Order: sequence, then C-alpha cells, then structure tokens
Amino acid sequence: MKIVVVQTAFLGDLVLTTPVFRFLSESYGRDKVFVVARPFARDLLLNKVIPFDKDKNKILNFFGVIKSLGDIKPQIALVPHLSSTSALIPFLARIPQRIGFEENPLSMLFDKKVKKYSKHFEHEAERIFKILDPIRKKTKNEINSKLLPEIHIEQSRIDKWKKFFSHIGVELENKSSERKKTKKIVAFAPFSNWGTKSWFWWREFLACSDEFKDFIFVLIGKDKVDGDFPRNVVNLSGKTDLRDVVAILKISNIFFGVDNGLSHIASALGKACFVVFGPTVPEFGFFPFFSDFQVVEVSDLKCKPCSLHGPNSCPMQHFKCMKELTPKIVAELFFDFVKRFEKS
Repeated sequence: MKIVVVQTAFLGDLVLTTPVFRFLSESYGRDKVFVVARPFARDLLLNKVIPFDKDKNKILNFFGVIKSLGDIKPQIALVPHLSSTSALIPFLARIPQRIGFEENPLSMLFDKKVKKYSKHFEHEAERIFKILDPIRKKTKNEINSKLLPEIHIEQSRIDKWKKFFSHIGVELENKSSERKKTKKIVAFAPFSNWGTKSWFWWREFLACSDEFKDFIFVLIGKDKVDGDFPRNVVNLSGKTDLRDVVAILKISNIFFGVDNGLSHIASALGKACFVVFGPTVPEFGFFPFFSDFQVVEVSDLKCKPCSLHGPNSCPMQHFKCMKELTPKIVAELFFDFVKRFEKS
C-alpha cells in the first residue's frame, strides 16, 4: 500500500502536518509514504519528497508532479491543503482513493471528505490530523500524544553549530566546576513570507538588545540583512539553509519571532516561544502549541485580523498592529518573559 500526502503550503503548515506523515509511516512503513511539498521539505522530512516548486515554472512543475505520481502509483492520496491545485494533483494522477477536507474549493474531486473546522476551538495541528479519520481507528485520549511534529535534525548539523558558537566565545554549557553563568541563546526570527507579519521594529529592538546581558541574539532569516548591531547579536540572516536553522533552534534556549513556521519548529523542539502577532490572531489556531509561550499583540484594533495569512501590505495603510508594538513595549514584555523562563 502506497500513500501520498499533498501539502504544498508554507513551512508552518508543513510542520503541523508532520504528525500525519509519522502516523502513516508507523502504520504502513516510511518507504510507502510519499509527500508532495515545496522543495524545502527535503531539508525537514524523513519521507520521500516529490518537490513541487510553485514559485518557478509552476505549470511545468505541476505536470512533472503528476508524472512522478503516475510512476509511483500510490493507492491513497490525502490532501490536507485547502487549495484547488492540491486537489487537482491526485485527481489528474488517477489515484484510486482521494481523501480531503470538504472546505477545499474542489472537494468534489475527493472520494471521501472530512470536515476540517468544527464549532469548538481547535489548534491547526488538531484540524490537520483529522485528514486521517477515514483510514484510522480513533481511541480515547490517543490523539494529543500523536500531534507533536516530527522534526528531523542531523547530529552533524548540531555539532557544526555548537562548534561555531564555541568559536565565537559563546559557551553553551558550563563545563567547569565554577558556578559561572553561561550565555543563553535567543533565536531571533522577526520575518515572515507575508509582509505584514514581519515585526516592524526588529532593528530598533536589536539596537538595544545589549540590555539583556546574559543573552546572545541570533538573527535568522532566509534573506540577508545588514546592520551595525551590538556585540551580543550574531547576524546569520541569509547564511543558513533550513537544516542549519533547525539545528540552531535546537541549540537555542528561547525563540523570539513572529507568526511564522519557525515558531512551530521551535515549539516542537520544546523551546520557550515569545511570539509577536500583527495582522493575525492566535484564535486562528497557529500559536506555538507544544511548549511554553507568550503571544504579544495589539488586541483592540477593529481591523484586526485583516486576513488569514496577513497581506503583504496593510489594507488600512497605518500598520498599527505592528507599529504600536514598539521596541520599548516588547522589550519590557520580553524581559518579564525571560524572568519567568529563568525561574522555571
């Protein structure tokens, strides 16, 4: 029995779908489970990934995926992504059994449909896991233990970044008998694929980050940014791939970021998460679910939330949801968060 899961959304959605991959791999064997996803999935998953690059030559790549599935001949397709393109892929590949959510605009192409959204609140990880309902037996109190994302980290990558931090003078643990305080690493990820979800004041915050004397802030992001930062800031933006970032998150003590995919990875790794929400809200079900966390947001704006993902520019042109979260306000909240973290 071969199964394919079509999840071509962004990083956060992929991370929250990994419990599905793990369940299928445990049930049918990892070599029998395939994943259609964006190319970066190969850096994160143990399953065989059929890459679908939607940003370049989308139509050509679309038919390339269909051909690949025709060669593999899976018997079942699961489509947790609510996109027409994702629904079309298993249909055109003539996969015999197709399972998807009834909220998908092309749900008529599915043989079995599952209702994703219920009347009561659920985290997105819980909602995605429902895609398995037609092919699994549910047992009482069994679901929560299976929702933790599966994050693959190569030990060689972890060792590489431990060596890097040691080389620049950051001791990750106290190896001497003296009660010497080691620096704590904050993985700082203020960026998002969606423009308005990036924190507006991230530069200004880092400029005063030396107030947190016991912390090293590691700036991470796929695009390189330059700046004259304090000595306790390590700028790795644009210098790492996803495997490196996952290793850095593993080594870090705290995650400081926005509503992005890295927050879900950090949470899955058990890191305390301090997350700035702008145009989106935690009630959408995308907050860090697997570790201690604090959400920082402007909660009394009539225009918030303005969309599910957050647009690339503010529809109201004022961007209050992020601009009102000034460096001073956020620094005070982060300082309180750090104190709670140190006591725990």
